[in-house]
Amino acid sequence: MPRYLRWIAAITAGIVIQFAVQVLFLAIAVGGDSDKEVTLSGAEGALITFGAAILNVIAALAVNDWLSSRYPVERKSRAEERTL
Repeated sequence: MPRYLRWIAAITAGIVIQFAVQVLFLAIAVGGDSDKEVTLSGAEGALITFGAAILNVIAALAVNDWLSSRYPVERKSRAEERTL
């Protein structure tokens, strides 16, 4: 599998995870109870944002590592490298 395909898959997984985390925390922050107003303080919002970014990176690295172990890049021989 070419490296660029691994990178595309890893970035896509990271974006999907970040979207899912943001939707989850938006549902928690908004809540289902219309009588209560739920607000996030500065620290809570910062932790959620930082956590979403970290989960994004972790998911991207995990997918890239899994794909690289499952589909390793074949090395070219030295003769082929010299001709290029």
